[in-house]
Amino acid sequence: MELGALVCSVASPACERCPVLDRCAWVAAGRPAYDGPARVAQTYAGTDRQCRGRLLGVVRDADGPVALSTLEAAWAIPEQRDRCLASLVEDGLLARVGPASYALP
Repeated sequence: MELGALVCSVASPACERCPVLDRCAWVAAGRPAYDGPARVAQTYAGTDRQCRGRLLGVVRDADGPVALSTLEAAWAIPEQRDRCLASLVEDGLLARVGPASYALP
């Protein structure tokens, strides 16, 4: 993985530093330009990452425990919100401090 990150990067391959240059299929093919489909980057909006960040931000900005109803207002999609709350607790970033409240650990 470090070879790909440090030497064989798409933006600026450093072939002169590559320890496997003599076995590189891309160099053997004449260093052709990529002609496959464009890589589609995942958007941030609506992802679990955004949801987790918003929920964590609400709790972080509060003076004490935050009621579940406040977190429900912060993210409207129940399934995603519940999944993200559970993962934040599992990751040790939030603590459940009552039947319906959360706080920083």
